[in-house]
Amino acid sequence: MIRKHLRRIGATAGVIAALVSVSVSVAVAGANATGSQNEPSVPGTLRVFAGPYEQAQFCEGGPTPVISGTSGGALAASPTAFGKDAGKNRSYSALRATFEVGKPGEAPLITQTERIWPNGMVFNLALAAGELKPGDYRFRLRAIGNKASDWTSWCAFTVTQ
Repeated sequence: MIRKHLRRIGATAGVIAALVSVSVSVAVAGANATGSQNEPSVPGTLRVFAGPYEQAQFCEGGPTPVISGTSGGALAASPTAFGKDAGKNRSYSALRATFEVGKPGEAPLITQTERIWPNGMVFNLALAAGELKPGDYRFRLRAIGNKASDWTSWCAFTVTQ
């Protein structure tokens, strides 16, 4: 039992280390005097999770992310760059993100707006088991504050049985 928890802690630490090592430059524009973000930048570090204890599968620089249609998964992105100052700017807590998910070359099957996680550092869209049938899909998103950012590029992923 203890080994199982240690593996989960180790996997979580691996995800955090990978995320911290990612060097993403996402500019923050339009901050007002109170520090709230009214013109959000395009989200970065798009990633796919095959389950709550699975490591992130990044959209850039690796194989196409895969999730199970019978288990579901999650799609995620960050409003800021990761690094030593990422958690210091709490002005992102009011942001939302609109996700679009669909098959390549087709109209989106899912268009959903989600609030940023309470930590102010992750946009997340949970995909329930059976929500997507096996096949190739893609997603993108944009941040929404007082204005909407541009859309991210598409992130392709595959849903298996």
